[in-house]
Amino acid sequence: MSAKVPSTKSVRSLTPGRIIEALRAERSPWKLLLLTIVIFVFFSAAAPNTFPTTINLESLGFQFPEVGLLSLGVMLSMVTSGIDLSMVAIADLAGTTMTQFLLRANGPNGGSGSIGLTLVAIAIALGVGALCGLVNGLLIGKLRITPILATLATFELFGGLAIAWTGGHTLGGIPDSLLVLGNGTLLGIPIPTLLFVVAAVGTALLLNWSRLGLLMTLVGANATAARFSGVRDLRVLIGTYVSSGLLAGLAGTIIVARTASATPDYGQSYILLSVVVAVLAGVDLSGGFGTVAGVVLATLALTFIQTGFVFMGLNQFLYEMAQGLILIIVLGLQTGQVSGLWVRARRWIRPTAVRKEASNGNDRSPMG
Repeated sequence: MSAKVPSTKSVRSLTPGRIIEALRAERSPWKLLLLTIVIFVFFSAAAPNTFPTTINLESLGFQFPEVGLLSLGVMLSMVTSGIDLSMVAIADLAGTTMTQFLLRANGPNGGSGSIGLTLVAIAIALGVGALCGLVNGLLIGKLRITPILATLATFELFGGLAIAWTGGHTLGGIPDSLLVLGNGTLLGIPIPTLLFVVAAVGTALLLNWSRLGLLMTLVGANATAARFSGVRDLRVLIGTYVSSGLLAGLAGTIIVARTASATPDYGQSYILLSVVVAVLAGVDLSGGFGTVAGVVLATLALTFIQTGFVFMGLNQFLYEMAQGLILIIVLGLQTGQVSGLWVRARRWIRPTAVRKEASNGNDRSPMG
């Protein structure tokens, strides 16, 4: 979303609330919901004995939350007209730090573990995520480094730190008290799914009902107007990237709990996937708009596609190609280029069809 920069006098007469009231026009998620349903029905028909089963759906409930959490963090950064490519590295570093703490507290065998130590370990993971987000916020807001370059640099920094700390080895010894978060159920619902729902609701409240969310939207829609309105974008950017870091820390916690290990370079493919999810969700690439419902639906849609490819016996590299293709198509639609090409194609096809019909009519007419 882009907007014309108003004069200094007019901007100062506006309050952030009045500006946001015009900017925050909620976009309907019904089209994306319909697409998600179509994808589910298609793969259910293509693999009826495996895809729509209870076992598969429960398995999906354990797998998709980590991608959804990372995508929520990317969405928040895109609302401020930025992007966070370091989410996966933050999650890996948070998971590694948490596991190192548990190994020193419980020993290499893990065992059942105490709930108190597990809660401390989770707090450490969230703290690492917040600290990494603070670094990103300072680089972008204070040093004015372009978000894509700043987070690409911290992706290498945080990821390299995790690898150097572990020597590139996978860490085990995860206690049972933590494993239940990644593999347990509550009332038949996978616990990772419940954690994701809580995080999604919290993110929606942050984005749509908090002062920080209001200022994030304002800064993303028009940073110049925001500064003229007295908004301190440094605080907004720090708050944004700290929030993204917290989501990454939670994702790292779930990854460690689900896989029963901490891998310092886990989920490298999630970088592109989280960006594809955010773009497919309808997040405005120029900033100023984000939708949590869209991120949830886009995460489900892409998870259905990935699982469907597996059950249909298709190569997983085709799924990665599909991610790139989806990203190109959605970006083209958002910029209007694809729709423009379609309009021009229709203008070319229609006269051609008319000329062909006229030619056929002349051929059938009697010779005069």
